[in-house]
Amino acid sequence: MKFRLLFFSLFFACSFSVLAQKQTVSGLVKDSFLGETVVGANVLIKGTLTGAVTDIDGEFTLLLDKGNYTLEVSYVGYVSASQDIVVADKPVYLTFSLETIILDGVSIVGDVARSRETPVAFTTLLPTKIEERLAGQDIPMLLNKTPGVYATEQGGGDGDARITIRGFSQRNVAVMLDGIPVNDMENGWVYWSNWFGLSAVTRSIQVQRGLGASKLALPSVGGTMNILTKGIENKRSLSIEQAVDAQGKLTTSLGYTSGQLKNGWSVTLAGAYKQGKGWVDETDVKAWFFFAKVDKRWGDHITSITGFGAPQTHTQRYYKRSIAAYDTSYAKDRGISSEDYPAILNRGIGYSQHWGYLKRDADQWNSDYSARIYNPDASRDVLNEKVNTYFKPQFSLRDSWNVNDRLMISNTIYVSLGTGGGQGTRKSLYNYNLITPEDVEYNPEKFSSDEIGQINWQDIYDANTKPSIVFGDTIYPTNKTYDDKLYYSTNYLVQSNNNHQWYGLLSTFSYQLSDQIDWSGGIDLRSYKAEHYMEITDLMGGDYAIDTYDLRNDYDANPQLAVKHVGDKVYYYDDGLVNWGGLFTQLEYKTGNISTFVNVTGSVSGYKKIDYFGDQESDWKYKPGFTVKTGANYNLDEHSNVFFNLGYLSKTRDFRYYFQGYTANFLPDSITKNEKVKAFELGYSFTSKSFSANVNTYYTKWENKPTTQVRGEYEDPNTGTTGKTYGDIPGMDALHIGVEVDFMYKISRNLDFQGLISLGNWTWDKKIENLQMYYTDNNQPANTLSFDATGIHVGDAAQTQFGASLRYEPIKGLYIEGGGTYFNRYYSDFNPEDCTDELGNPVESWRIPSYALIDFHTGYRFKIKPFDKLGFTIKFNMLNVLNTVYISDAKNNDTYIQRNFSTFDARSASVFMGAPRRFVASLKIVIL
Repeated sequence: MKFRLLFFSLFFACSFSVLAQKQTVSGLVKDSFLGETVVGANVLIKGTLTGAVTDIDGEFTLLLDKGNYTLEVSYVGYVSASQDIVVADKPVYLTFSLETIILDGVSIVGDVARSRETPVAFTTLLPTKIEERLAGQDIPMLLNKTPGVYATEQGGGDGDARITIRGFSQRNVAVMLDGIPVNDMENGWVYWSNWFGLSAVTRSIQVQRGLGASKLALPSVGGTMNILTKGIENKRSLSIEQAVDAQGKLTTSLGYTSGQLKNGWSVTLAGAYKQGKGWVDETDVKAWFFFAKVDKRWGDHITSITGFGAPQTHTQRYYKRSIAAYDTSYAKDRGISSEDYPAILNRGIGYSQHWGYLKRDADQWNSDYSARIYNPDASRDVLNEKVNTYFKPQFSLRDSWNVNDRLMISNTIYVSLGTGGGQGTRKSLYNYNLITPEDVEYNPEKFSSDEIGQINWQDIYDANTKPSIVFGDTIYPTNKTYDDKLYYSTNYLVQSNNNHQWYGLLSTFSYQLSDQIDWSGGIDLRSYKAEHYMEITDLMGGDYAIDTYDLRNDYDANPQLAVKHVGDKVYYYDDGLVNWGGLFTQLEYKTGNISTFVNVTGSVSGYKKIDYFGDQESDWKYKPGFTVKTGANYNLDEHSNVFFNLGYLSKTRDFRYYFQGYTANFLPDSITKNEKVKAFELGYSFTSKSFSANVNTYYTKWENKPTTQVRGEYEDPNTGTTGKTYGDIPGMDALHIGVEVDFMYKISRNLDFQGLISLGNWTWDKKIENLQMYYTDNNQPANTLSFDATGIHVGDAAQTQFGASLRYEPIKGLYIEGGGTYFNRYYSDFNPEDCTDELGNPVESWRIPSYALIDFHTGYRFKIKPFDKLGFTIKFNMLNVLNTVYISDAKNNDTYIQRNFSTFDARSASVFMGAPRRFVASLKIVIL
């Protein structure tokens, strides 16, 4: 017994002595270009086999004897790095930044900003953060914790999110995917439903605020969003993930990355499928996603072929409603009197008026067709008015060539093919088409209480199945009769299609003139053709419809040409054509602590419209534009740097702002002048091991900004002519100034605190006098209109934003994060012509109540021995933890709601209520 005690004592003493002579050496390995961590990198002591492999967070830990060592870090696709260290009495912490072996074309064209070098304000989200926070949302919602960004789900339909940066809508935010621009060529919009599943293969998302670092002539007034996908630089892995949310919506994702194979090939594949209901009443989605990228490294080239797309169908909540329609208690708290309530009340924050119940062929007319006999036992089907169906695959071929140590050339050709559109009714459904409590009270055999606020489809269907006959003096033949009577559809469902073919070429070069000067440039060519038409999809019980909008037809001579059936085009049919050509060049100078650049771009945009129904074809109109940008960054020391940038942008208008009404007639050049943007930004950054912060201020003056057409009605006192009118505002001026702060404090190795502040002051600065209005039917001059928007705040985004989050890792692989974001000073969106009172003075748009949202994210990454190549991740996300009731979007003085007012207050506004508390849970399995 004594011998055993002596043995164990000596053993522990020796072990303690050995451990006492060792010290911890740990560190982080990251990509020098993006700043993302590198998982699976090899860390070895030079000349030995002793070492470690970086974990899921890109970190490593070694326990070494005191002495001098050289650590070498290597990973496929990167240049190896080494560092000499001295292990003494204190722990050693290192950071390795690995450079890619060949700088690919995406890095050049995408213009990803680098810390302490690129003089712009930016935020980069890496795969780990995207995976932890996305929680089944559209990508823009992930960016709400970025200074100056305001994103909402709008009506709450899947893929219907929008984003504003510094008060500029996403029409003026350049979105690029692997360096390829994706904003719509006609109107600048980005439809996020077309990019479902992209997060599975996203390498990074970088948001550059302001004019940004892009060399291309892009409409990046508010900012630039760069999305880079995975490829040859990533490690081999296979993953499958299954997620479910509170509504039971299921999302299944598969991903495979081969990494670089021995023969220089690399394959990245991904697929996803989701189906289920949303939190808004009777909204659902069915969507697929596919992604395939094949890379080949041959000699000094990397050639990539990429294809992806997301065919989808989802229902939408398209139009806003009055506050009381959702929640009377919330309306009362906003000062709205019950006397001002609309007929439809308190339907819940998920209320949508775009659906209703319908019985098809279940009931009969009485013998003289004067009344409908309803069958109470007949089944009712839900019918949605607003359904979006679209498929927009994109394919690209890129070659990146390192000609030598100084010259890099990248060429990319791409094609995007879009088909589909949005469903609606041919004749707009107004408030009187919605079922009211009175309808239920007086027609209990026809309506039930759960139909209040929904579309009265039954009356439309009944009218279409009641025999009617006449267009002129002719009774039209039909392939279906009912007692020798005809079925004529007075209203019916149509789909507004927007099919397009988009072809593009990006050719860029980067040449190192000297050790300090880099010169880059290239061309950007695009050709776009969109086909727009309305197509009958459902005659709602009838056999034919009447449409006389095709002016090529002589309906007096042949009235049957007006008879339309399912699949026929009605109302409008036109093509929009856009040609784009751009040249760009940039000089960058780097020496010591200074880096600076000068960028010049020039572009020519060509527009043409073919109106088939109007029998018109415009000529091509070409408009030039240009951009001049410059900026500099100065590193004050190893922790601090300051930067500035300034620029001038002469931007051609979007396609839709060049044509008069629905015609192919160009508007006069006097009201289609280029938009002018002047911008200046100043920033400061501080970075240390435990704390980093960014502070920047911006000034953006936007002159001649186009707005939506002014709509109205006018009766000419001289001629008695009455009709709907429109006017094209020549342009508005706006001033956006603000301050942004974001910081991160690493309280300890496993506890981080992050925060942000964004304070903006965005105002209009324009007075319009005697704007000429035109009659919609014949484009003849009508009345004139004057209004004053001087000093009124820009609407549709929160001008004040605060945010904070705390992330804790109690044990390796387990993370817990809670965070909140506060939004204030959101002024309702409004029409410029409605911003003036009776005395001609400008009136501020209604400001929605401030609100704060708190989110919670947790997950656990782990492996089960002995399966070291098999990783598991369990995640749970809860959004809007406190179930806060809030308004996310609002329109001031909306005339399309029940009981509309023009009082610039809560009762005059139409709104979308924001999402309630939601959760998403998922399980991911990764095979390395």
